[in-house]
Amino acid sequence: MLSLNRKYIQVERNGRLSYGGSQMWSDNPTVKICGCGPVAVLDTLLYLTHRQESPLSLAEYNRMLEEMSKRYFPLVRPFGINGLLLAAGMNRLLRRYRLPYRAFWAISGRKFWSRVEELLCQDLPVIFSVGPNFPAVWQKHRLTFYRKTAEGLYIPASSAKSHYITATGIDPDWLRISSWGTEYYISRKEYDEYIRRYSTAIVSNILMLRRIG
Repeated sequence: MLSLNRKYIQVERNGRLSYGGSQMWSDNPTVKICGCGPVAVLDTLLYLTHRQESPLSLAEYNRMLEEMSKRYFPLVRPFGINGLLLAAGMNRLLRRYRLPYRAFWAISGRKFWSRVEELLCQDLPVIFSVGPNFPAVWQKHRLTFYRKTAEGLYIPASSAKSHYITATGIDPDWLRISSWGTEYYISRKEYDEYIRRYSTAIVSNILMLRRIG
């Protein structure tokens, strides 16, 4: 599996280490309900600035998430934030931390998976959106998240729609992701099918980071 080069973000919570952050830990009800986008951005920035080398405390992580959500991401309950506004907030943060990247929302279908591989080859986490059902937004179709067993089996463990996740690895069939502080896997075939049958690439896509300068 093609993976990030370094250890991914860890948060110490109840004596255990997470795999990335989670909006579910926040005391802010708006962030808890629809803060998955800011979580994905915060984890990506922490990785890019090498803050992942030692675990963060839960209090420190929640403080950063609260500050970032208030200043850069206008969350609207229960919808959260769309990809264009997420990219805009990300670009403000990239400038703030003087990181040599620019964020763009959405990649065309024929280049989609090759761009994901390209970003991971550059040691860049990839923010994905599992968008809402579209145009029938009231429907409840969801994308399955899997856990990988020690024997290499993929077992359904959760599911989501209208949700941002962060990819940390890829192979021809599977994408390894961080969501809700947990390591999961999604099927590339099932993600493509979800977009084709239940959603649209306008809202189910990736945040592309491009190096500048």
